[in-house]
Amino acid sequence: MKRNKWYVLMMTVIASVLLVVGCSNDNSSQQSSGEGVETEGEAKTIKYMSERNENEGQPRVVLPMAKEFAEANNLDFNIDLEVVEQTNTIQRIQLLASSNDLPEMFTYEPGKPLQELIDADLVVDMEAAFEEMGILDKLNPGAVDLLKQLSGGKGLYAIPMELNIEGYWFNKQIFEENGLDIPTTWDELLVVSETLNENGVQPFAVAGQERWPLTRYINAYATRLYGVEAMAKVNDGELSISDEGFVEATTMVQDMAQKGYFGQGFNAIDYQTANDMFLNGQAAMLYMGSWVLSDLNDESRNNMGGAENIGFFNVPVVEGGVGTAQDYNMNAGLVTVFAKNKFDDTMKEWAKYLYSNYADRALSDYGMISGLLVEETPEDSSSLTQLVTEELNKVQNASLWFEAYFDARTKDAAEINAQLLVNGDLTPEEYLAELE
Repeated sequence: MKRNKWYVLMMTVIASVLLVVGCSNDNSSQQSSGEGVETEGEAKTIKYMSERNENEGQPRVVLPMAKEFAEANNLDFNIDLEVVEQTNTIQRIQLLASSNDLPEMFTYEPGKPLQELIDADLVVDMEAAFEEMGILDKLNPGAVDLLKQLSGGKGLYAIPMELNIEGYWFNKQIFEENGLDIPTTWDELLVVSETLNENGVQPFAVAGQERWPLTRYINAYATRLYGVEAMAKVNDGELSISDEGFVEATTMVQDMAQKGYFGQGFNAIDYQTANDMFLNGQAAMLYMGSWVLSDLNDESRNNMGGAENIGFFNVPVVEGGVGTAQDYNMNAGLVTVFAKNKFDDTMKEWAKYLYSNYADRALSDYGMISGLLVEETPEDSSSLTQLVTEELNKVQNASLWFEAYFDARTKDAAEINAQLLVNGDLTPEEYLAELE
């Protein structure tokens, strides 16, 4: 299959087994890009720190590939996996950084924690490294744009071995029964919502108890109005969070809630309950990231007649806005980083081998999604995996979530007050004034 210029990944959910795709385990034909390693025959053990164990997430793909790399190049090359809980990751890396003993490769929080390592010149510029290795075209442009935003514009210093897009999942049968087409504009989305409401169908399943799903609606509208850099401009002081466009976005979300589009008592509904409401046909749409595929593909929970009855559409455009249908709200989970002082020739060859083949292996063996491009999507992938893959082919620019640039205090204000906003206990202006 010829790779599209924007050929974006293959997805299924972040660090969790969305589905095990029946694929051959014979990987002997999958590669080798280790030619040129000058340390043939020498022993080398590298440290790899991850929040997952050897049977989970990225390590279950990385560790077998390390063995293949060693065999292909006649190397005594091994990986020593250190498992650290995600909540302790930052503290652990800061401790190792202070003693100049970072692991050769490790998963880490993007954003400000990574920026500190970049400023200290402790991690590898991966864009430059990929270009030197001749595999720059392996990176998904949308993922690169996303991570550069998270690095504060400092460059690409991490690899997105997970990647999620966000948008609207919908029940095809409900849409068909109500004579509805997929909305491409926000006005059309409101017409769809009102039609469903009038016909006794709850338009959206919303996990209001979690709070962040509410701010996702604000962000969806704002990024269509201002474009993918909306919150970055707020962070840089180029745009005020109290600007008229944010008033418009918060007013829109408040109105949707007040009209009953989110159903009754949604502020008391948690994540799993909202997903089950959608999967049980109690709501026509669900705004969520592609990490939800593990639930959507679960036959024991999906009571909609199978995954084939689920569709997906990106956030509709806003009339007069600068955001486009090729812009996606995305996130990359924990990213993988390489220590600069340990990135020798063997590490370069290992990185080249790993990232030349990781995307295909992760997808074919586990249905996992990454920010690297696949050569070909397996024919036996689930219909939803193929659907998301096709959507990702359209990605040109990526935007972050509403709270991505907020400090802890502002993040809490945004999420807690979102419940008051949609209940009508705060006006849009009052909500935004708290963030200002």
